[in-house]
Formats: sequence, C-alpha cells, structure tokens
Amino acid sequence: MSRCRQRWLRLPLVCLACVKITARRCGFAGLIALAGSCQLATATETRPLDFSFIQEVPGQQIVIKGARLHIDCQGEGDVTVLFEAGLGGASLEWQPLQKTLMSHAKVCLYDRAGYAWSDPSSFERHAQQLALEADELLSAVGVNGPLILVGHSFGGFVVRLLADRRVSDMVGLVLVDASHEDQLNRLEKINGTTMMPRSQSFVVSPVAIPHTLPEPLRRKIEAFSRMRKTYSALHAEMRYFRQSAEQVKRSRAVVDYPVVVVRRGTDLYQGDTQGELKTATWEALQQDLATISTQGELVVALKSGHHVHADEPELLVGIIVDLIDQHAFGKRVVKGDATQ
Repeated sequence: MSRCRQRWLRLPLVCLACVKITARRCGFAGLIALAGSCQLATATETRPLDFSFIQEVPGQQIVIKGARLHIDCQGEGDVTVLFEAGLGGASLEWQPLQKTLMSHAKVCLYDRAGYAWSDPSSFERHAQQLALEADELLSAVGVNGPLILVGHSFGGFVVRLLADRRVSDMVGLVLVDASHEDQLNRLEKINGTTMMPRSQSFVVSPVAIPHTLPEPLRRKIEAFSRMRKTYSALHAEMRYFRQSAEQVKRSRAVVDYPVVVVRRGTDLYQGDTQGELKTATWEALQQDLATISTQGELVVALKSGHHVHADEPELLVGIIVDLIDQHAFGKRVVKGDATQ
C-alpha cells in the first residue's frame, strides 16, 4: 500500500470565512487548511443559539429550478441593487447596507440555494448555474430595469456572469475583494501546491463570522451555519470553484458600464514566509479586475480586511449611491475613506 502524509497548508484563498478542508486520501485524511485570509469572530459565546427566527422569513421564497430561493427587496427607486455573498455567505450580512440604501433604490438581498432561507438544489453549483438562477429569480420578482450588482469574494464570479445576462440593464458592478479567474493558478505557484481539492472527497469545517458584523446578525448567521444544507451548499460551491473560475475566464470581455473594484487595505499575510509575494499578487489581480470596464476604478478600503462590507460599510454605501447618482445625473464622484 502507498503511504500518505498529513499536510497542513496555509492557503490564501479568500472566502466568507476561514474554513478547513480535509481531503481523503489512501484511506485516511490528509489535512488542508484554508486560512490566513479572514477576520474572524473571537468572542467565546456560551449562550445556546436561538433558531426561532428562521420561521420568520423576510421577503419571499420563490420556486426557481425546483427549489425555493429566498429574496428580500426593500425600498423604491428606478435602480435595483442586488448583493451577492461569498462562499458560505448569506443575505443577513448585507442587512445593514440594505437599511441605509433603501431610501436611494430598491435593494434586494437573496440567498443562493442551500443557504439561509433558500432550499438546497440538485443542480451543479458552479458560477454559471448560480448566475442563471439569480437571473430567473430577479425576473420572478419583476426586476427588469436599471441594475447595480455587488459581489463579494466568490460572489464576484456570480455577478460577473449575471451581468452578462443583464448587460442592457447594467448601471454598475461593484466587486468587493472579489475572486479573480486567475487567482488559483497565480497563488498556487507561490504555494507550490494546490489550493482547492481536485476530488469530490473532502470535508469542510463550519464557517467563522467576521467580528465587525453586528452581534445579532452574527448569532443568526452562526445558527444557519450549523445546518446540514449550509454545509452541503458550501461544499458544492468549493467543489466547482475551479470550474467557476474557468467559466468567468472564458466569458471575460471589456464592458462599457462602470465597474468599481474595492480591495482590502490591510495585509492579511503578515508573518507568512511568502506573505509579501502573496499580497502583491492579490493586489495585482484586483488591479486587473478594474480593466474589465472602460470605466473601471480601483478603490482601496484602507481600514478593511477581506470583508469590506462588514469593516467599512459606509465606503460601499458611498460607492453605490454615487453609481445611482451617475445613472440619474450622468456624473460620479467617488466618496469614502479610500485611495484610488
């Protein structure tokens, strides 16, 4: 019998939370840790979680491809803003932004299949399928006009493919420390090893929650994270991550509507022996994302880690309001504590 060794790797893949992957090899587990790129809740909460809130569904659940998907649209306006979470994320993490923006636009939060109030799906969970489901969900709730898409981390893949389906409606695209289609290849060269499992046999730990989110939201997100369907959804999206990146790469084209890339300003790799190279690579990838538009901009969130929407929500609000104003008045000035 061939022998396998246990390996612990610190990998710079950015997602909603630091997760641990266990890859099954040679009849026992080789361990791979996805870590080092997230700000986590550190408080030791001993109170039992309250799951009663799950029965109170905000918004509505609509059947798309045989599964009920949850969407909550609040506010009014000519423009609709849709938020897309990263791996393991949920609509709850965007609620503070929704409350602030609903006086400016119709703001929609939704959960991909398997997360929060959405049912699991039997379809493959790659970005192309996720974008198709989001497109059909928007149509089902009557969103067919001016649109701003905001995608965090892996959600950047989804909104880019969704924007392709809604190109005539696009007012702007905001990519929040978003995944890049070349990040696996670039960062794997630095690590000298694979960042994502290449087989279907791997185990993912529960997600951790950014400490900068309000405590009531953290508790609710944690409750959802304990559910089997949440684990399955995260596992499936990670399984297809590499395929999702290839889908986005094949579809890449220069667009004419504004694209604002917001990257983290804090260094998440301090103390890592290859940290400087990883940071420089991530910054270069984010800069490249701004070139997908003739009106592309890069904004650095100076006070933020990977979860800019939790660390500096006011910065994202300013960017989105500026895009709304640009659509209405034809002029945009970037606001917020950031550099360009």
